[in-house]
Amino acid sequence: MGIRKHFDRKPSDEDLKLQDLTLEQGQSFELKFDPETEITKSDWQGLKQQLEVERKRKWWTSFASLAVNMKILQPDKAAELEIDDNAWQNMRQLLKLHRKDRDYRGDRDLYNYARLGMQIKILQPDKATELETDDEIWQKTKQHLESYYHDNRWYDFASEAMHLRMLRPDKFAELNIDDRAWQGMKQRLEENRNKNWRTFAELAMSMKILQPNKVAELNINKQAWQGMKQQLEKDRKNYEKLNFADLAMAMKILAADKVEVTDQGLEITMLPPESFKSEKKPRPERKNF
Repeated sequence: MGIRKHFDRKPSDEDLKLQDLTLEQGQSFELKFDPETEITKSDWQGLKQQLEVERKRKWWTSFASLAVNMKILQPDKAAELEIDDNAWQNMRQLLKLHRKDRDYRGDRDLYNYARLGMQIKILQPDKATELETDDEIWQKTKQHLESYYHDNRWYDFASEAMHLRMLRPDKFAELNIDDRAWQGMKQRLEENRNKNWRTFAELAMSMKILQPNKVAELNINKQAWQGMKQQLEKDRKNYEKLNFADLAMAMKILAADKVEVTDQGLEITMLPPESFKSEKKPRPERKNF
């Protein structure tokens, strides 16, 4: 959740107190998600084991998705993911297959290209120039996004638009995120409220990344947050590791003080858990992915 400071003058460190902070979004409560406590040691070990399963199976789509979730959830442990040259080359080869638009997964090929390209960029931002995200493939993916727009497929539209924004932030203005798209995404979000909290969370996450200045319109109230937390606990108990990681990542982004798209992928600012209880100045944690 974003915050802004109200001051008539620039304060010193000693001046800044929690009472000087007001909520931008008008939410009636705080979305609190601390990965250090929400993701237990047991959870993390289970995710690492699942990542190795995907690596051994050579299921690079699942591997990339889980690895990105883990890196965003615990950026300080990114080295434990072991994204070595073998993993990189295999993911990049799969990306090339999607780029060819050979219809080996139907109309999802370009969607998968955008998603996998975004994931690889987050995992290895220093190698982003090797992803071949040129204007030719950009035009193809943009046309594919427009097909979702015209068919009112708003969950897919939001997800692919988010992928493209992170993959090519320099061209985000070319995407057609107009009022019709926003209202369609909001309607789809409401359809999943109290029905499918995982879909709700993932769609809300995409919408926050696309239009952070409109996050208050998502109406992530106490009921919605509790519904997501209950689903997360079900996934944990049922050993649904991939679903658990997807939902946990979405919840972290929704609870983030600030989320910015950069050339490196995502920059997430989290307020420390104790900041709403202490009178000390909160020191936001900024992480680049």
